[in-house]
This record gives sequence, C-alpha cells and structure tokens, in this order.
Amino acid sequence: MQEENLIYWLWLVMVMGIADSGTVPLLKTYPDIVKLYYLIQEQECTFLSPSQKKRAAQIPVQRAQEILTECTQKQISLMTYDNEYYPQKLKNIYNPPALLFYRGNPAFLKSEKILTAVGTRHPSEYSVRTVQKLYAELVRKGCTLTSGFAVGLDTEANLAAVKVEAPTIAVLGCGLDCNYPKGSQPLKEKIAETGLLLTEYFPGTPPYGRNFPVRNRILAGISDAVLVTEAGLNSGCMITANLACEQGKTVFCIPPNDIFSSRYAGQIKLLREGASAAFSAEDIIEELDSDKKKTNSDEKNINPHPQQPPSVPTSAPETEVQPVVSEKMITTDAFASLMPEEQKIMEALKDSEKNINMLCCLTGMKFETVSMHLIELEMMGYLTSSGNDFYKISESYH
Repeated sequence: MQEENLIYWLWLVMVMGIADSGTVPLLKTYPDIVKLYYLIQEQECTFLSPSQKKRAAQIPVQRAQEILTECTQKQISLMTYDNEYYPQKLKNIYNPPALLFYRGNPAFLKSEKILTAVGTRHPSEYSVRTVQKLYAELVRKGCTLTSGFAVGLDTEANLAAVKVEAPTIAVLGCGLDCNYPKGSQPLKEKIAETGLLLTEYFPGTPPYGRNFPVRNRILAGISDAVLVTEAGLNSGCMITANLACEQGKTVFCIPPNDIFSSRYAGQIKLLREGASAAFSAEDIIEELDSDKKKTNSDEKNINPHPQQPPSVPTSAPETEVQPVVSEKMITTDAFASLMPEEQKIMEALKDSEKNINMLCCLTGMKFETVSMHLIELEMMGYLTSSGNDFYKISESYH
C-alpha cells in the first residue's frame, strides 16, 4: 500500500478511536480512504459523533505522518483491514480492528492450525509442568501457538515455539515498542524473527488495564480454537474463552488436578458448559482437523460478510449505534451507587439474559466499554454468566 494511504488510515483511527465499532462499517461505505478523509473535512459531515468531529478538527494529518515515520524507524509495519494478509477469521468477528501494527511475518495469520493459549500469570506447578509438555507436542504437530504475551502460562506457549524456531504469534495490549512485560524484549525479538508480534495500539501506548479485555477479541478472532490452561472464575482468560464461544470456535481446557481449588474454577465452569477436555495434543489436533473438514464442507452456506449485531448498519455511514435502552435507568437503592454506564447495562438485562454483542446494540456503548463493565458487575455480584457468554442479573438483585 502507498505510504500516503497509510497516513490516512492512521489519521482515521486516531479520529474514530481504537476499537471503535463504527470504523469498519464506515470504511465499507467509503472504501476510498483518501476521499473519506476529505469528506470528513467537510462541514456538513454527519456521520461522526461530536467527539470524533472535534478530534478530526484538532488532529492534523501531519501527526499521522510523524507516527508512520516513527513506525519505520522502529521496524513496525502496518496492516489495514483491506490488506491481503488480514485474516478472514478476524474479519468475521464483531468489531474487527481497522488497523494493526506488527513485526514479523503476517503470513502466519493464515496458518492452518492457530491455537490461542491463555492462562494465569501465577500458575501452579502442575499447570507449568503440563503446559510445557503439551505445548511442545502441539508445536511438533504443526500448531501455531498464540498468546497475549503475559507473564506466566501465556509466554510458555511462545517459548515452546521459539525453542524449536517454530512460528508463534503474540498479541499485545500495548504498543510494540513498550517494555512490557518488563525484561521481555529478547523474547519479543525472537518472536519477530520466527513468528509475529501484533497489536492494534499505537507505538508508545502503555499497557493500561482497560486495553487487555479489548485485545482479547483479537486473540480469539485470529485463532481456530482457544486452550484454557489455568483460569480463575473472573480472570481475563474467561473473556477470551467466552469470545471464542461467541465466534463459534472450540474451547479446550486442561483438566484441573483439584476440582475444589478456586484457581481452576474457570476451567470447571467451561467444562460444565461443554468445553472440550484436552488430555493430550492429539485431542486438540483431531478436533481441529474435524472442525476444518466441517468448515470446508459447509463453506458454501456461510455468509461471507463479517458478523454484525442486527442494529449495526453495514451499508450506512453512521458510526454509532443509537441506544435502545430507555433514558430512565434503574433507580432502586441496589443500583443507585453504580456508574451510569453500569445502570444502562442493568436496565438492558432486566427482562432477559443477553450476550455482549446484544448489550452493545441496546446500550449504544462500545464493545470494550461493555466488556469492562460486565467484568466489574460480575465481580461485584450484580451479574452472573449463564453460559455461552450470556449474562443475567443475579437472583439476589431481581
């Protein structure tokens, strides 16, 4: 892609915001990025929110040029939504990223078997011993292991691949140039040589906590399946697993060695809800091969267009979903202390359980905002997950 076009892609994402659910629909309506830039500059532009219009007026296109120059200096490449290496699996999720930053070989995003491995930062000895053996076997059998590159069980997946110079993918929740996790730069360099480092965050973006639930949709999106190695009930691993379920992908779990330990509560919940137990690498490989055959045989019946919630337009230039939830929020004492956004979510759930995509549509809030508040509400006991990433109000608050 010409450098000029990349500048306008960068500028657009800065104006719309990272992970904005309206960016890709807007690009489908106006596929010429340069013409879109000039259209946004017009006073009568009606498809941006007030905050986006403000950013469009305040951010000069020269700022995008500076970022592109910085990327070149740091050997960071850019992948746009229309790039040949952008995987169809990722396009099929709700709210796919419009722009990705990477180091390494993007062709690995189209590997035959991509398995995202997620696990705790503070694993048990049993989990470490189990995943080291399992990851090594999976790499030997041709799996491309992917992780969120957190300390603990995540990086064990990348290490297993790097040791034998096999491809591996790390999806970061910060800029590629950030020293996070601390001291991980040597491993990052190895991954860039033999695999791929990937993020939607601009260079210099710190690892803010809010970035990681948003990042997890990419982790699930680029993979064929997700393997949960050790997870508590309210861990970030569960977000990735639930997103994979929403995307129709298989979730595997390493069977816990103690069914009464809270450190394995997430796995137990997933197994009860139908996740596949992984006792060996063969269990995973066989099911992935079976899923691939089924996908190929059903391919002609699959809608080739990315999944969108029913109220998100794919052919209109609007960038925000209009809220359906009444402006009158729940006002009972039980919810009075909640943030306005959390009250909106509770209002949307008062009649029936719903998943995150439905909540985005009903509340008009962005995916990452809803995701973060769902985590908080579940941890505070206001909500419970009823399976397949559906949420409902806890019985004690009805």
